[in-house]
Formats: sequence, C-alpha cells, structure tokens
Amino acid sequence: MVSIGKVVKSKGKRGELKLRLYSEHYLKPFFPKVYLHKKGSLEEFEVETLRPYKDGYLIKLKEIDTLDQAWELVGQDILVPEEFLRPLEEDNYYLFQLIGSSVISIKKKKVGTVKDILFVENNELLVVGKGKTEILIPFTKSICIKIDLANKEILINPPDGLLELNEI
Repeated sequence: MVSIGKVVKSKGKRGELKLRLYSEHYLKPFFPKVYLHKKGSLEEFEVETLRPYKDGYLIKLKEIDTLDQAWELVGQDILVPEEFLRPLEEDNYYLFQLIGSSVISIKKKKVGTVKDILFVENNELLVVGKGKTEILIPFTKSICIKIDLANKEILINPPDGLLELNEI
C-alpha cells in the first residue's frame, strides 16, 4: 500500500473529509476505493465523491455518514495499492519511490538516505539523513543527475559547499 495523502479534518455533518494529497498526479483518474486505518485495522472504503475545496479536496466515503465517523479518520493516511497508480512521464517520480534511496555524490561518496521531500514554493528539496543531521538538497536535474529507482540510488553533482551549507 502507498500513502497518497492525509485526512486533515472532518467537514460538515455528512461525514466528508478534507484531504491533503501529496501530488496532483493522484487526481486523474481518482481511485474508486481507498484504504484507511480504522480502530487499528486497515479498512477498504468506496469513494462516493471527490471535489476541490480551498487548498485541498473534500472526499465522501460510503458508510462514513456522520461527523463522529469522519472524526475517527482525521490524521490517517489515505492508502491505495501500488498497482492502482498510473505510470508517470519520464523524469517524474512518486514520493514513496524516492524515500529510502541512497544519495551518492559523483565522487562516489555516500551522502546519506532520503528521509522525506519538502515542497516549497516552486521547489522540491530532498531531506537526506546523514547520521544525526539532515541535509537539504534541491531536487533538480542539474544536481540530481541520475535517479536509479531499481537500486534506490540518487547520484548527485552538488555545487561546492552545498553539502556543508545545508546541514541541519
């Protein structure tokens, strides 16, 4: 199962949920079924509707018809089987494909492991764990020169000082 977003709050008396999707790639087409953890177990839910709402989306799931039922799902990841995901165009990646990848410099030095991706205005930054510290690396073609999903490796060509400058 792959997380495509998170339930951020309940909305209204009919049991609608406000979602934050991790990527717009998940919208077209949306999934007929999604999976959420409810009371400790993974449950399947049929999607009734999905619509834009302010800075996110509202989803209505069958059998979630009250505010109380919706409130139980707040904070949960929205999961789908990986095979539900449509293939992406070349040089586009799903977040889960990059998490856990080793980051290696062109000098063959291991920099660390991708822990997360930060999305900031018109930029994406790899959050790379290096021991007890983290390094932020711009996820651009000029720096991340080769992505090897099969081997979970990202080859980088960082500008001088980047790896030292961004340690957190």
